[in-house]
Amino acid sequence: MAYSSKSKALAALAALTLLGACADFMNNWDTVSFRGGDAASANTAIHQISPYPPNVENTNVQSGG
Repeated sequence: MAYSSKSKALAALAALTLLGACADFMNNWDTVSFRGGDAASANTAIHQISPYPPNVENTNVQSGG
């Protein structure tokens, strides 16, 4: 059975339409931006009580000169 060029073109158009719909579906990301990261780690770092040593705020630096 020989297929006409019209039916081949219709089949190609249907295939491209389906693939185009798949590409559009893949563009729906779960993040706001491409740099969306690990929110749990970010929140842990932000709410950390004191990430610095106790004497960090001591501005009275002793000098020997």
